[in-house]
This record gives sequence, C-alpha cells and structure tokens, in this order.
Amino acid sequence: MIELINLCFNEIFEKHYKRVYYTALSIVKDHGLAEDVLQETFLKAYDRLEEVQGEEKLGSWLSTIAARKAIDQLRKQKRVTLFKTEDVLMNQIDHDCNVEEDCQMILFEETMKRKIHMLSPKLRVVMKLHYYDQLKESEIAQKLKLSPGAVKSRLHRGRMAMRMKLSDELIRNHPA
Repeated sequence: MIELINLCFNEIFEKHYKRVYYTALSIVKDHGLAEDVLQETFLKAYDRLEEVQGEEKLGSWLSTIAARKAIDQLRKQKRVTLFKTEDVLMNQIDHDCNVEEDCQMILFEETMKRKIHMLSPKLRVVMKLHYYDQLKESEIAQKLKLSPGAVKSRLHRGRMAMRMKLSDELIRNHPA
C-alpha cells in the first residue's frame, strides 16, 4: 500500500514540480531557495494530500503552498524583493506583509503568464523578453533581428490582446 502511495506521489511530483519550482522562483528569486521551497512544498503536500479536493485543483493547491512557503522563506531572511508586473513596481514582501495579498498577487502573476502564453508566438516572445527578461525595445529588436518599430508594434498589439483576454476573463468570472 505504501509503495502505491509513493508511486502516485512520484507521478504528482513529476507532473507538477516545474510549476511549483517556478512559482517559488518567481518569489524568492534564487535557485537554491526555490529548490528548498520545492522540497518543503512537496513534504507538506505529502502529509496533507487528503485535503486536496479533486485532481484538477492539485496544481493550484501546490502553487499556493509553494507561494506561502516562499514568502515564509523570505520573511526568515528578511529580504525584500521587487518585481515588475505590467509597468507597476510592487513591493512583494514587507515587514508586516499580508499573506492573502501576496497570494493574490502571485495568482495575478500566474494569470498574466497564462495569458501571455496564449498570445501568438510573435507577440509572446516580444512580451516575454520585455516583461520577464526586462529587455529594452532596442535590445529586443537587436536580439530578434527586427526593426525597433516592429518591436514597438508587437508590444502594443500584445498589450491590447492581454487587455482583451483579461477583460473577457473578468466578465466571465464576474457577470453584471
């Protein structure tokens, strides 16, 4: 019986470890700490696997655990990490931080990543280079061998597509 549980848990780990790792990495900004958070997350998940309500919610549940563990890790180290989301610098952790707000921000960031992933490849690569890698338009143009105008145009079209996708989701989730 224990071997069966371990086998199932290994499958869960294989399926979700990247998501959990990158959730942690987006918060702690350090590969070693992200690996520690990954390990702590799956240890906690193993102990509380019966709490998850449905296999389809498992990934979100693990991401939430990872986010909270990562925030705890930062609190321990008393580090403040800043990150950029759509031209707004947000303070992710403060001495009197609110875990709920942090989790909402993480969920928002994950939503943004999913929406960017839904863009066409031409728009997606430019958006990722600009917002994730924080490259300037001229650097993106050079890297992709595009004109600066083409980069500017793709960023504009990407932002417009993101607005549409986010407003559609908002309307679906919160009908009038």
